[in-house]
Amino acid sequence: MDALSPSLWIAVAAIILAVPGLGMAFGSRGLRPLRRLLGLALVALSLVSGLLAFTVYRYLELFEDRHVATIELKQDGQQRFRATVVLPPGPAGAPQGERQFVLSGDAWQIDARVLRWRLPAALAGVPSLYRLDRIGGRYDDIERERSVLRTVYALDDDRRLPDLWVLKREFSRWLPYVDAEYGSATFMPMFDGARYDVLFNDRGGLLAKPADEATAARLRGG
Repeated sequence: MDALSPSLWIAVAAIILAVPGLGMAFGSRGLRPLRRLLGLALVALSLVSGLLAFTVYRYLELFEDRHVATIELKQDGQQRFRATVVLPPGPAGAPQGERQFVLSGDAWQIDARVLRWRLPAALAGVPSLYRLDRIGGRYDDIERERSVLRTVYALDDDRRLPDLWVLKREFSRWLPYVDAEYGSATFMPMFDGARYDVLFNDRGGLLAKPADEATAARLRGG
C-alpha cells in the first residue's frame, strides 16, 4: 500500500483531467474549436499523468522486499548446525515447503539466480524473477574453508520446467528482453536458536535480516 499511495493520487488526478477533457474534445458538434483544443490538452495532460503514476509505482516497487525464505538454526555440534528452511510459494516452478539441511561452518549462505528484464519489458512493469539455487555452510577462516569438506545443498531439485537463466545463456539471440547476467547471494552467522528472513529486492537482489528480536540482539552482541 505504501508503494501504491503516491501513484494512486496521481492516477486519480489523471482521471479527473480525462473526464472533462473527453467531454470537451469529443462532445457535441456545437462546441467551439478553442473549447475542443482545451479538451484535447486536458486529455493529453491526463495521459501524461497516467504514465507518471505508473512510473512512480514501478519506482517505489523497486524498494519493496519480497519474502523468499525463513531459516531456523539448531546447533548440532561444534560448527555444525541443523538448518530448517521454509520456502513460501514463489514463481512458477520455484521450490517451496519445509526442508532440513546439516550445515558446517560459521555462517550459512544462500544463492539465487535472478532474471532481470530489459526494455521494453521493464517499462511494461514485468518484475524481476528469482530462483533459489543452493544453500551451504561457510567458514570465516579462509584456510579452513579451503581444507574442510563443505556442506552445500541444491534448493532447486525440480528440473521439469525450463530454466530461463540457462536458456538465455544458450540461446541469447532468441531471448533479447531477458537479462540473465545476474546472480545473487547473502550470508549470516550461525548460532543456536537463530532465525532469519531471506528477502528479494528488485534493486539489490537477495538480503537477509533477523526474524526475531532475540536473533537481532545476539547479532548486536547483546
